[in-house]
Amino acid sequence: MKNFLDYLRRLKAGFNVRQLSLFFLATGFILSALLYIPFSLILNGDWKLNQQIDLFFIESLDLFDVSFPIGNVSIRFYSICILTGLLAGYSLVLYLSKRNRIASTTIDRMFVGMVIVGLAGARLFYVAVNWEQFVDVPIEIFTEITRGGLAVFGMIIACGLYLWSYCSRFKFNFFEFADVLIPGVLLGQIIGRFGNFFNYESYGGPTSAYWKMYVPQTANLYTDPTQSYFHPTFLYEIIPNFFLLIVLLYFYEKLTLRRSGIIFGLYAMGYGLIRFGTEFFRLDALKIPLPEIVELGPFTFEFLYVSQVSAIILFLIGVVTVFYRSKVIYSKKTMVEIKV
Repeated sequence: MKNFLDYLRRLKAGFNVRQLSLFFLATGFILSALLYIPFSLILNGDWKLNQQIDLFFIESLDLFDVSFPIGNVSIRFYSICILTGLLAGYSLVLYLSKRNRIASTTIDRMFVGMVIVGLAGARLFYVAVNWEQFVDVPIEIFTEITRGGLAVFGMIIACGLYLWSYCSRFKFNFFEFADVLIPGVLLGQIIGRFGNFFNYESYGGPTSAYWKMYVPQTANLYTDPTQSYFHPTFLYEIIPNFFLLIVLLYFYEKLTLRRSGIIFGLYAMGYGLIRFGTEFFRLDALKIPLPEIVELGPFTFEFLYVSQVSAIILFLIGVVTVFYRSKVIYSKKTMVEIKV
């Protein structure tokens, strides 16, 4: 009985970060087991995957003697994945901020700004790289966002600049806040990436592997229309990102003890490597044509893959951050950093 009461007290006190990482790991395996059969049926094409939930139908809306066509009012699963990722990431950030003795009101103000700036940056980055897609109908920049078209690196750049500006304005330690935010950002990326699954996007070349993904003709980007099964590239990013999150949380308390910035640096290195690798598979990778074809031995390059270049830059930022911040001791009591 005494042991049980001690367990309840520890449970009430909450998980420490290492225990939370193990909880996430166990939850991930349980959900994978529960969803394995329906997920397999969808990937094999035996089950149809709906992209939205239809709520109701409004033929038109009359305002000031002007009729505006409406049609179906629906919620897209892509949007649900993005929103769920935001809420999950926010909850994790609040948990870590509490353990770091950062006021929740500070996180709330910062998080709201980062969500707005991050979504805008993700959309603008995608639009800038695919401007020819929107130049004739620029209104689609806003109307077609529920169908996809968000670039993660645009989000990372925008959020990084916003955080730097925010911390500079209020004299906060940028790296301390980055370490608190990064696990939440990574969790949001993992959940949000499932939006590609519902939208039939971010998949790779044709394959006959056991884990192949069925893609209907309406979403088929491959030159050969007879091909229906492709690499589920979004999974190639989700799975390693999940284990990266587990590692960062498992060693979180140790890596942030009297230091800040290491978590951010390891995320930058890890995600940079993961994204660089997955871009080799994607058919819809963001790319810019080179002015001239570049030949390096047996390899021929006709395009500059935007995400791979961004991934390399992010990886190098992570290397520099880990190298520099590992030599800095940070005291939260005195708010002083000492280079050792």
